[in-house]
Parts: sequence; C-alpha cells; structure tokens
Amino acid sequence: MKLRIIQLGILNLDECVILDQKIFQGLWTKKQWERELSDPNRICIGVLKVNTPDLIGFCSAWLVLEELHITSIAVHPLHQKKGVGKFMLSNLIKRSKSLKINRILLEVKDKNEPAKALYDSTGFKLMGHRTNFYKDGSNALLYIKDLTIKS
Repeated sequence: MKLRIIQLGILNLDECVILDQKIFQGLWTKKQWERELSDPNRICIGVLKVNTPDLIGFCSAWLVLEELHITSIAVHPLHQKKGVGKFMLSNLIKRSKSLKINRILLEVKDKNEPAKALYDSTGFKLMGHRTNFYKDGSNALLYIKDLTIKS
C-alpha cells in the first residue's frame, strides 16, 4: 500500500472528528479538534493512501520548548497492522529532528499491546507510568525517544 503524509489543518476538521470517533469514541470534541488543527505550536499530520482523499491515520503533537508531546495517534481499524502507524511515526520523528527537537514524549494505555510494540519498534523507551490516568481507570505508560542520541 502506497501512503502519503499531509499536514492537517482546519479543512480536515470533519475527517479528524470522524476518525477520532471511530477509533476512540470521541477522545476530543469538535472544538478541541479545531484548536488542535489551528494552533501553530502543534504538529498535526495525516496519512492518506496514494490517489485517495480518505484520511486513514492522524497524529497530533504539541511543541513545548525543545520537546514534542504526542497527544494523539491513530490508524483506521481497517488499516491497522499494515505499517501505517510506523510510517506516520517515522515521519514525525524526521520532522522533529529537522525542528531541533531533543525528545518526543507520549502516554499509552498499559494494555494497548499494538501501540507499545509500535513505540518499541521506533526506538521509544519506557520511562515510567501513571496510575488511574485514563477516564476508564486504566494506567498509562510513559514513553520517551531521545533524539540527541545518534541511531
């Protein structure tokens, strides 16, 4: 499957809300997505299959000084386990290096095995956890990728 990365903006608002609803049952409201897609201190990228307009994945992250905090990353259920997440995360890492970001941080549910495998495969390291972090009472694992280390 041939993929391409796009910079998401306010024109992609409805697509992001729909995909968020499908994957996370509405992690963010439409108003939160509006803010995410329009804030210059945030990076929002999407993945499309070449020659199609359909958004099959997104990643949003906040720039905080010399760090990038991934706030959301998702792949449409029909396209999971096909390399879409790794393609998107690799692009985000490349962008981060060009922006002189020192490290990337994220949280993930401790039971989300596919996501943990993705982060491990792209060089993220487990650095801690947060108990009862999510609305459903799940714990969060904290991951970090140090971009100052040559790999």
